[in-house]
Amino acid sequence: MPIWILSSVLFLIWLVCKFLLGKGGFIHILLLCALSLALVQWVAERRTKQG
Repeated sequence: MPIWILSSVLFLIWLVCKFLLGKGGFIHILLLCALSLALVQWVAERRTKQG
């Protein structure tokens, strides 16, 4: 559960920085981190449900 929260927070920070503050460049690393954390957590939860 904390991983989903961390991923959501990173995504929200990216949204705020990108669209409200107009930042660019390396801010997209936050988006990549959020997506990778969410993907890893989703795969881990899916594997535990199958097992």
